[in-house]
Amino acid sequence: MTQLIELQKRFMAYLTEGQGSINNLVLDDDKLGADTRLGIYRNAYRLRLREAIDNDHEILGLYLGDDLFEEMVAGYTQQHPSHYRSLRQFANQLPTYLATTEPFKNHPIIAEIAAFERLLLDVFDAPEVPRSTLTELQQLAPEQWPNMQLRLHPSVQLFNARWNSVESWQQLRAEQAPEPATEQPDSLWLMWRSIERLSEFRSCEPLEWNSLQLALRGGNFADLCEQAATVMPEQQVGEVMAGQLQEWLSIGIVSQIVIGV
Repeated sequence: MTQLIELQKRFMAYLTEGQGSINNLVLDDDKLGADTRLGIYRNAYRLRLREAIDNDHEILGLYLGDDLFEEMVAGYTQQHPSHYRSLRQFANQLPTYLATTEPFKNHPIIAEIAAFERLLLDVFDAPEVPRSTLTELQQLAPEQWPNMQLRLHPSVQLFNARWNSVESWQQLRAEQAPEPATEQPDSLWLMWRSIERLSEFRSCEPLEWNSLQLALRGGNFADLCEQAATVMPEQQVGEVMAGQLQEWLSIGIVSQIVIGV
């Protein structure tokens, strides 16, 4: 077993860094020598990793252009060799890499676009569970509402952008040139997978964002209303929060309604 582990380490060092000699462990055949066969395998390994990043971050690639994209791929694959059985997780650290590595870190919008695209992957891959409906809500007695807790669908993600990254992503997706990178007040986005299994996202007002955050932390409906009362007249809270809850149910982001004690 020790020999096998050592062989695997040497082979991975060759694939990722071109270090170590393993030619003597590979047999020649009648068509190709050991050097050629290893070279083909190493190139195929690199191309497969590049393909994984390209598939996961198509719009980021458009934003960067060919040269910067290739520079990013080369740097990331060297700094973060794959340790996963599935390539789905290979680029998990890409937003952090872009936020901390030159020349990409000098343009923070690049890391934001990468982070947004990774969240879209999480939205799409989240497990499916039953979703609550407006009918279920209407069956509750009025006295049950204050202790009502909302379990949000596993696909729900919240994204706080400090640059016009989502807008740029949308423009590139529509085959339009993106606007120049612009720093802006917090731009809040709700992301989820719809009942039709499509990845969706839309902007959030601070009130809804804070309500979603509180719901994710286990707050009940009374907690949500109390929080809302800090930013609006108390007499408006009930109607506004009930409307917000109905919107969440209509788009399918509530998976369960639980009546707490």
